[in-house]
Amino acid sequence: MLLWSLLLFLITISILVTVHEFGHFFIARLCGVRVECFSIGFGKKLWSHKFSSGTEFVIAMIPLGGYVKMLDKNVKAVSVEYKKFAYDEKKIWQRAAIIFAGPLANFVLAFILYWIIFLMGIVTYPVKIEGTIPNTPAAMINIPAGVELKKINNIDIESWNDVNLVLISLLGKDSISLSYLEDVGNNNRKEIKKNVDISHWHFDVEKESAIKTFGFIPKTLEIYPIVSRIISGSVAEKAGLQIGDKIISYDGRPYENWDDFAATIKKGKQIRLKVERENEILDFDLKPAIQKNGEGIVGLYPTSTAVLKQYGFLDGFSKGIEQAVLTIRLTARSLYQLVTGVIGLDQLSGPITIAKSAGQTASYGFTPYLYFLAFISISLGVINLVPLPMLDGGHLIFLLFEKINGKALSNKAKEQFFRIGFVLLMVIMGIALFNDFLRL
Repeated sequence: MLLWSLLLFLITISILVTVHEFGHFFIARLCGVRVECFSIGFGKKLWSHKFSSGTEFVIAMIPLGGYVKMLDKNVKAVSVEYKKFAYDEKKIWQRAAIIFAGPLANFVLAFILYWIIFLMGIVTYPVKIEGTIPNTPAAMINIPAGVELKKINNIDIESWNDVNLVLISLLGKDSISLSYLEDVGNNNRKEIKKNVDISHWHFDVEKESAIKTFGFIPKTLEIYPIVSRIISGSVAEKAGLQIGDKIISYDGRPYENWDDFAATIKKGKQIRLKVERENEILDFDLKPAIQKNGEGIVGLYPTSTAVLKQYGFLDGFSKGIEQAVLTIRLTARSLYQLVTGVIGLDQLSGPITIAKSAGQTASYGFTPYLYFLAFISISLGVINLVPLPMLDGGHLIFLLFEKINGKALSNKAKEQFFRIGFVLLMVIMGIALFNDFLRL
């Protein structure tokens, strides 16, 4: 598991860094800047190739970053012939575009990943509230049990994951609004909007759930013992089971919940299944097939409130943009909360936590990993826009100073700022790593 997490971490970082640096590279070339080197990783070269454009593409030994080296007369002497291709000879707006293109590329990657996810389809079920926990913000406004949550602060909600992310982003506000659908009889529902006082709502983001501390008790996924799908060629199909069959009992035990039934199947031992079909009781003997992981499978799926929601090409496109914008907003707000002290420094995560998360999400499936990759890509983009020297945001501040002052900051002054920025980044990274080790 450790090696798998490490491998996924390196793959994740390599993808994100490549995309980020390609953003810089692409706009630099578009603006007529000569790019001398495009490197993925640092240290000793493992592979390199120089193209006719003059750019050397490099894959280096340490895959924890990368860089684009542009022709710059502040770095080395540039001949008159090549002066027009130097980065520092370009207009301020062009240099700003080159710098901003890195984070923008990460945002675009996240959008594309979300688009793919929505085209593939997402498994979702209604965000219904089973009840509320006493002495919490949700309990204070008397939300009835069974209602379906639709919006928080006018942000659309489609899953409990959305609820968690939005609530975390709103931590520190005085009040927020909730919109939910309540049954009013005759199969009709009415949308109700209420304001909630959260001025005294505080919790530890790392150790506590935003949903629980806010007071929501989620209505869990409802699973019914009625066969909704049978895998072609499976044990269930060969035995004669059909869609619509209702499971009554197995091995003489009355059916109580799907988890217990699935656990019995996974043992791989033969079972006798009793089902109801059109008011007739039928018995089936099933010998589960054994998978590579040693668990049994019979190839049938129950009916549940979960549905696979797939989006069309254009709907998925707009939904991808919406999800990317929402994640950027929530990430930026969380970063602001960290800077202002609303969220403590103990919430910072470093490479170890990211590696563990990469391995865990990938083990859940391809779609969860794509969600993770999109989220980390946006996080990288947002963090790079922080106005710290050595980050893209710091370079943009230097350009802003040049625009206002009429001349660029001196190289000596920049070097001082870079030293300060390096120290700050090392302190932040040290805190993040310290937090990672505490969580092991």
